[in-house]
Amino acid sequence: MRFFLTIPFFGILTALAIIFSDSHMLGAWDQPHSVAVVHLVMLGIAAMAMVGALFQMLPVIAGAPISEPLYHARWIHLLLILGTLMISAAFYFNIYTLMHPAVPLLLGTFGFVIYLMLTKLFAVENKTSSVKGMIVSLLSLGVGLVFALLLTAIFMGADLGLDPLLLRSVHVRFMLLGWVGVLVMAVAFQVIEMFYVTPSYPKYIRLIFPLGALFLLLLYTVSIFLDSVLASVADILLALLFLVFAAVTIKRLMQRKRPVADATVWLWRSAMLSLAFASLFFMLHTVTGYGWAATASALLYAYFILSVIFAMSYKIVPFLVWFHLNAKGVIETPMMGDIIPSKRAMLHLWLHWALFAAGVGLFFTPYAWKGVGAVIAVESILYGINLFGAMKIYNSLKDKGHL
Repeated sequence: MRFFLTIPFFGILTALAIIFSDSHMLGAWDQPHSVAVVHLVMLGIAAMAMVGALFQMLPVIAGAPISEPLYHARWIHLLLILGTLMISAAFYFNIYTLMHPAVPLLLGTFGFVIYLMLTKLFAVENKTSSVKGMIVSLLSLGVGLVFALLLTAIFMGADLGLDPLLLRSVHVRFMLLGWVGVLVMAVAFQVIEMFYVTPSYPKYIRLIFPLGALFLLLLYTVSIFLDSVLASVADILLALLFLVFAAVTIKRLMQRKRPVADATVWLWRSAMLSLAFASLFFMLHTVTGYGWAATASALLYAYFILSVIFAMSYKIVPFLVWFHLNAKGVIETPMMGDIIPSKRAMLHLWLHWALFAAGVGLFFTPYAWKGVGAVIAVESILYGINLFGAMKIYNSLKDKGHL
């Protein structure tokens, strides 16, 4: 819960960073303000959600409980906050001395997360497709961190004889596609069927796609330094893989046996449509080199990540509150649907769609960045109200249990 409750604060920080940045930052991904915003989103929002979700998913989905979870969660959470704030401030305010403590802090914390969770996952005897996907995701995170270390070394003045632009492209792919993308796959294999009562994913997707993504990422890593054509082929195949995953997920949601479409169903649909179009624009950029296609792909992929986080947290948080109150024997435990009222979740959905509309406006005027930042701020505030409202229910009832 502490990981999820931190997300709204980083959402507000992201909004402020966007609002007070140059309006022409769109597509200028090398600019310090842009790098700061990317790390606020990927570390402060995405990584918080992913690490927090793994603390729950390992025992629930993988059957691999983490020993002393509260102890580990407390300091991992604290160090991630400190590292994220320092590295984002280093870029945003040009205080690069902050990178000296931030980089080892983040690398060490993520490194421990990888070790902690991989040892549990490798020990699972019956490795389902979700377990294998989590393993691939964590391994991808490890590779992405190695390239982050190399980039940092070059940024600090070390001469490694490697092109930093190529290192960055590998780092970005492993973090976005291998770490986040494959983890979403692994979770979706289980929760789409479980939450929405849909047919299971085809066996070839569950067995091949996570490992296929890792293979293509490794192929890209090798070929980008040797053969740019082969690297482009790997990129196109990666995009096709995620495009098929998105299409199959949309089809599964259409086949659900529960006819009512709540906010989380629409958030999953929004996520998968964004992922599909992000994949298409990425292929277009790979083939043609159009810069606007790369920008569209990046923004759509970010929207995909946020949509999944909101969809998952609106299922996970009410379940956690309901489950722990029941475990304490609290008679007054509310129904899960009452812990975060559906009207507030639907309001968040409409705000999230407004964010998409503001993103479209970026291609007509760069000043739409201010609108994007404003919507993210309002959306984050409402998201925080919903999450902290759920925690208020838990705190008000937790001492009334009979067990």
